Amino acid sequence: MARERSDDPRYIALRAKLVATLLELAASTPAEKISVSQLTSAAGVSRTTFYSHADSPADLLAQVLVGELQPRLAHMTELMRHPNRSYTELWRQIYLVLLDHVQAHREIYSVITEGNSTVFQALISCFQDAANSYVDEISAHLSGDELTPLWKAMAAQQQMHNMIAVIRAWMATDMADSPETVVDVYMTLAPPWQLAKLDEHGRIDLRRRHSGRAQSDA
Repeated sequence: MARERSDDPRYIALRAKLVATLLELAASTPAEKISVSQLTSAAGVSRTTFYSHADSPADLLAQVLVGELQPRLAHMTELMRHPNRSYTELWRQIYLVLLDHVQAHREIYSVITEGNSTVFQALISCFQDAANSYVDEISAHLSGDELTPLWKAMAAQQQMHNMIAVIRAWMATDMADSPETVVDVYMTLAPPWQLAKLDEHGRIDLRRRHSGRAQSDA
């Protein structure tokens, strides 16, 4: 059986050179404005070699960032399936994973969150996939008349946009606070269902968490 290129030491080494160079360039320049010639010249590889890895520098950067983040978020989804889990603590860990990634690539995030970056759009798709998985997993334990397809779709959209809001708010405040502090602040703003605990039957009753309408009708 022929060995996959991804298992070839030379392929791996050249990709590592391209990625390291791209991360350096993307810390100050939008990936969409980095040309293939500029990247390959700085990395010391051929254009042919580059195109064996990606279609464009922006495509390669999206591959790298999503490739780092997606498995970590998927791991948190897997943890949600374990018995005796604390959803509140898992949500904290999800946001810490996200903020740790932002912190590790601070300069790049400061570039890609400005304007209409295709790289950030790829990350947003990653956030959306994760949010869909989280809501699907949690909704298996929810009960109440509110749990409709609309509720699930809205909850997933809400979480995706919350992830973006947390990143942008942290960066807007020069990332002066620690990731732990940022998550603490977020948890004071999180929707009630996200902070709910399982009862002795392993269920969460939305009717007990949905206080807004009850208060307005009182």
